[in-house]
Amino acid sequence: MPEIHPFKGWRFNTNIVGDISQVIAPPYDVINKADQAALYDRSPYNYVRIILNSSAGMERYSKAAKTFSEWKKNEILIQDTDPSVYLLCQSFCQDDQQIERTGFITKLKITKLGGDVLPHEQTISKHINDRYNLMKSTKANTGQIFMSYRDQTRTVESILESYKEEIPLNEAVLDGIQYRLWSLTDEGQINTIQNVLAGTKAIIADGHHRYKTAYQYAQDHPEINGSDRVMVTLVNAYNDGMHVLPTHRIVCGKPIDDNQFIKKIKARFDIEKKTSVSELLSEMDQCRILDTISLGVLTRVGNAYLLSYKGKENWSSDLSTASQALDVNILHQLILEPVCGIDTKNQHDLGHLAYIRGNEPPLKMIKNVSDYDFVFFVNPPDLDQIFDVAETGETMPQKSTYFYPKVYSGLVTAGIGD
Repeated sequence: MPEIHPFKGWRFNTNIVGDISQVIAPPYDVINKADQAALYDRSPYNYVRIILNSSAGMERYSKAAKTFSEWKKNEILIQDTDPSVYLLCQSFCQDDQQIERTGFITKLKITKLGGDVLPHEQTISKHINDRYNLMKSTKANTGQIFMSYRDQTRTVESILESYKEEIPLNEAVLDGIQYRLWSLTDEGQINTIQNVLAGTKAIIADGHHRYKTAYQYAQDHPEINGSDRVMVTLVNAYNDGMHVLPTHRIVCGKPIDDNQFIKKIKARFDIEKKTSVSELLSEMDQCRILDTISLGVLTRVGNAYLLSYKGKENWSSDLSTASQALDVNILHQLILEPVCGIDTKNQHDLGHLAYIRGNEPPLKMIKNVSDYDFVFFVNPPDLDQIFDVAETGETMPQKSTYFYPKVYSGLVTAGIGD
């Protein structure tokens, strides 16, 4: 079972930094150059200076370590006195509904992937090297690894309800999301949470590179106390706020005539032309409700098509039934590779792909793309599908899921050994 451990977290001193919303930062892998500059300007204490500062080469990591050390010395970051599990509540609006997602931040005993902890997406080694250098320099877990587990009794949610009347340790509103954080130190309640995890597995929702980094660090440094534990955020898959959004694909540099494209896919897909992308996306929503596999495509000449998978064959001897049922696998292996000539396992070929995140309006995003050959729309997998695939030992393609909202960095930092 996943084994959790409370820890003495480092948190921003609001007497110095002021509003917490000015100092926390998105996960490093969603920060572009413009975001980085904006975060630098937001506050001299913004956490981007640790997770993704502007220094070049290896200096980036030594600079992060120096900043982290100075912030602790000058009490910009202060350490909690008691080992804690931190209860986290994120409130946000989506589709005109107010939603609340609750979970907890803890240290987790690091085990080899495929046992108590399961991956669900493929990873890129260069990102692991980057995060390894940061961990080695700072001797800390600076970013959150977002994980999910299954508990139909919603035990953690019940525990959190008893804390909501208390003043949170931290509270912030940023990018339309409210963050509230409480410290749970009661050993009985912590044991209750541990018991909930007995017999379950945790899947990595977001942060595969960070987990693999922590695993490698633990293997390399068994002599360092606490190197076998890593900070994670765990959220129940049955939590009302646990949302998975799609990540759509933009194909560039692979021009194919509409007629040729249709000819190549018609054996496996029923094809319906739609009057607009809006109509296409609306019908895809209905297909998702009906649990039918459908993709959408917008071609470079502006034609929109609904592609309904006929599903008359076992199309891959290499993939489980669970993986073959994923929209994104059908797109990658039945269209992108054989029709567009893009091998999504080849890093060079991935240069022909760009992505539209699921929380951004696709119509707005398309207007910002100056040149494309195709835009492929996919419905997101549900959490049961993600667990089913992970439990087979298989992984989904990169950027198959988009868990929203992200868990921002800087809410809590865990020193290795703390």
